Amino acid sequence: MLYDRHLLIGRYAAAGIAGCLIGALVGGAAMAGTATTRATPAAPPVPLVQSWALRLEQRASDLQNAPKVTATRVGFGAVVKKGDGGFIETVAPALEVPTDVVDEASPYPTVDAAPPVVFRIRSPLADRVGKVARRLIELGHLPPDQWTDSFEDPLENAVRAFQIVEGLQPDGKVGEVTRQALDRTPAQAAAMMQRAATAMRAQQASIPDTAVLVNLPSQTVTYIEHGRPVFTMRAVVGRPSRKTPLLQDKITSVTINPTWTVPPTVLNEDKLPVLRKKGTTGIKNAVVYLDGTEVATETVNWWAVDPGRIRIVQKPGDDNALGRFRFNLTNGDGIFLHGTNDPRLFSRDMRAASSGCVRLEDARMMANTLLTPAKLSPTAVAQQLDTGETKTVRLPNAIPVRFVYWNASVDTDGTVRVHPDIYEDAPGQSPAAAPSKPRPMTKPAVLPVPPAQVGPVSSATVRNLVAPTVNATRM
Repeated sequence: MLYDRHLLIGRYAAAGIAGCLIGALVGGAAMAGTATTRATPAAPPVPLVQSWALRLEQRASDLQNAPKVTATRVGFGAVVKKGDGGFIETVAPALEVPTDVVDEASPYPTVDAAPPVVFRIRSPLADRVGKVARRLIELGHLPPDQWTDSFEDPLENAVRAFQIVEGLQPDGKVGEVTRQALDRTPAQAAAMMQRAATAMRAQQASIPDTAVLVNLPSQTVTYIEHGRPVFTMRAVVGRPSRKTPLLQDKITSVTINPTWTVPPTVLNEDKLPVLRKKGTTGIKNAVVYLDGTEVATETVNWWAVDPGRIRIVQKPGDDNALGRFRFNLTNGDGIFLHGTNDPRLFSRDMRAASSGCVRLEDARMMANTLLTPAKLSPTAVAQQLDTGETKTVRLPNAIPVRFVYWNASVDTDGTVRVHPDIYEDAPGQSPAAAPSKPRPMTKPAVLPVPPAQVGPVSSATVRNLVAPTVNATRM
């Protein structure tokens, strides 16, 4: 019996030891499996520009695979807005009988003047308004039973809803940009998305994780930091006759309260004709230099002066064309980013209106962002603004700037936007900009100035004439 008890105890002990060994082996294997799973590296995040390209390609594929639907074309034509279309009233004037031909001796009764007649006729814009309504019904922004050829509140609200979806200014008017968006077919939109995706993939390697991205068709500027978009703002870019080039450049410094030196193109084509005709520049708080010397504009015969001898500089302040901030680049084309003294253009959908430079909707936010690493807080920036004095702050690390021409973009929430061409021929891609010295405004003058108005030119004046003008830039 005692032996049986010892035998039983021995068996339990052996079973316990075996169980512990089995548990250790099973637990170890399980832990090993868990450790293996945790040690597997996570897939690297998709780079920002590549993720945009993937989203555009996905959306383009969705459009191509969607069933075909009827699409009414509005077509090129007049802007239509509230109050247009429907019927209009026109008044035929009263028919008056000349008093000098009335014969009092005539046996016939006198004929009274006919009263004015009011006619109701269909407006010449009614057909166009009707097409807009039909297209908005097709897109689901207007109920089918609310078709109309009269532009009233329901149609205006539908236009606003469409503009919000398209990322346009919701002004309720059907201008050219809204008209293009209404007329754009799914196939056309898909083609624009694919074109933008192709361009993104081609340029992805040249866009750093931290950069300022200027997209010309969308007329926007996006600040990207460590691979994430921080903010996007509206911008004004070069007009078709003065295109903004596709540069690869960098912001090296920020100027607070900048002066503005009128660039050669603006001087020759815009300001000099005014100076010659009226004797003034038409620019507030501007100083005019002739051969490097300040002159009173009314004392010079500007018709006899070559443009290369003229320099016009606007003082800093609220009236300055550059606004309160200028972001200095290194290219030799006089292209840079800056604020503005006229924010009205930012309310438009078509903002290709500058002479080549890029105007920022919120230049102060950009300045506060870029100047923080330079140990200049927003409070310090505000204090410098209040002084009215010009100050240039060099950035500790230059910020890359990339000018691109992408006809489609992706919002932070994944919404795809399509942007029409702002230029008939997109500007070519420029190579990366190397630091260069600013170029002179133009070649030295070839026309003399009458001696009666301007004295002899000294050697110092000649040096001023041929010296580089650091602020001569395109706007």
